[in-house]
Amino acid sequence: MRSGGERPEDGTGAAGETALRVWTESVYAAARPWPGTRVLVDRRLPLGRLARSAVPDVWLAAVAPSAALWRWYGTREERYEAFARHYEQELAEAVRAAGLRRLRALAGRGPVVLRTAVAPLHLSHARVLARCLLTGGAAAGRSGEGGEAACWLGAVCAGCGRLVTAGGAVRCPYCQASTPR
Repeated sequence: MRSGGERPEDGTGAAGETALRVWTESVYAAARPWPGTRVLVDRRLPLGRLARSAVPDVWLAAVAPSAALWRWYGTREERYEAFARHYEQELAEAVRAAGLRRLRALAGRGPVVLRTAVAPLHLSHARVLARCLLTGGAAAGRSGEGGEAACWLGAVCAGCGRLVTAGGAVRCPYCQASTPR
């Protein structure tokens, strides 16, 4: 796989279930015309300007790995398997588990594109998240308290979690919830 590329992930459901469709994609790559919800899964916004087509629909910073785990990992290929194991353990923590449940709910409604600024893409946490979504791994059955740690200066709708980019909008164009503007 090329660095910064994207790769479709296949999910097969049990008998009678719809298969999940999950893709991973770099925020710096040109957005593909794939259907689905684009979800930014990084703790911070990517550096530089994003093209209009690259703006995510939802930002779920709650599912990003901890800063300590990132510092240790440093996207070094020889540490990827250990990183993936530690990250899956982190996904079982309350806030990340709530974010993962939210991500599962989005994936249950339709295709999801997990977007990240991490390069190379095949060594990113987005690939671990995709695997968790498709296999039911990490905190699959957990419920509990927790929430999303992300707030983008009031641009994230509290009702659906999508970015409300219309300046001065009083209602979210997606779910019609009131916005705090």
